[in-house]
Amino acid sequence: MTKMNDKPNIFKYATKELSQDAVICWLIDWAGRQGGQDEEDKALHECGRRFVKALLAEHGARLDGAIEKIEIRQQDHSIDVLARINDYVLLIEDKTSTGDHSGQLKRYYEAVAEGKTGLGEVGEKNLFPIFLKTGNQSLAADRGIEESMETGRSYKIFNRKEFLEKVLNHYEGSNPILMDFRAYLQAWEDDANSFKDWKEGERTRWSWNAWQGFLRHLEEKLTHCNGWGYVPNPQGGFLGLWWSVNDIEGGKIYLQLEIVTGKPDVQKLCFKVAVGNEEDRGAMKDKWRKLVRDAGGEAIELPRTRSGLTMTIALWKESWLAFSDGALDLDKTSANLKKAEEVLAKAIDMERQGGETQS
Repeated sequence: MTKMNDKPNIFKYATKELSQDAVICWLIDWAGRQGGQDEEDKALHECGRRFVKALLAEHGARLDGAIEKIEIRQQDHSIDVLARINDYVLLIEDKTSTGDHSGQLKRYYEAVAEGKTGLGEVGEKNLFPIFLKTGNQSLAADRGIEESMETGRSYKIFNRKEFLEKVLNHYEGSNPILMDFRAYLQAWEDDANSFKDWKEGERTRWSWNAWQGFLRHLEEKLTHCNGWGYVPNPQGGFLGLWWSVNDIEGGKIYLQLEIVTGKPDVQKLCFKVAVGNEEDRGAMKDKWRKLVRDAGGEAIELPRTRSGLTMTIALWKESWLAFSDGALDLDKTSANLKKAEEVLAKAIDMERQGGETQS
């Protein structure tokens, strides 16, 4: 992560989600503190109120007038933060670097709506679920969270950029806790966007965080992107991004980026095949290696690869990352990925036409 400055920042060490839960509760508590305040108290109150209003606004709800009642609960039925503000109830699932898992969001919502928490029964018209994410996350993951509820009100994403722009950057006080928290999130945000200033000769120094920001940027440019994330393996794992996934007889074929930070030679653009039947893997590998090679010509490299349920059948030979005058060229990079999409589409069309290249 980019250096914040030389001043020690407590959130460099307090990185757990419970530490962030505490800041969230603290800000909501300040939203209800009114009257007889000094200037710093007023600044914290205004920041807390702005925070509550921003979360409610994600659902189109408005907070007008004074806050007469606040009740805050932590880890009630494992819910990170549950807060009643006047007649509204905010259900906040707070995440830093982890994501949604195990159907937890649906369980939390139902526990609150059915009156199982310490707040008692909460009508769904007054219940507003928020997925507050300060770490990096794919757009596909965002969509999955917002579409996770079959019934009831959907969770809304409130991310790091929104937290900064809608709340923290408006704070005009000097409380060291809040200033440290803002500086910590801003450094994270700046580093995630630092890919825009990448230079070709500095590739070994590009950070994991910046690569994640770059992949989120690419998601908007790609066809049918299935998101990105960390893939563990015995070699130490890699960041992967998956897109242009197509159903084929016996399985799927798709494109994948494989990135190991600090190693420019392990930043691959792969053509992948996943097979449903282990007995078909050898025939599928041979068939699609030939099709992709014929479709892509000299742009394609055929690596040595084992037959498996998931196989890299071909690689983009040249670097898919494009540079102009030594600086990363995002448009040309996106164009290279589009060319790979075209090769894949041509290979699929050739297979459907019996393996012959169509003019």
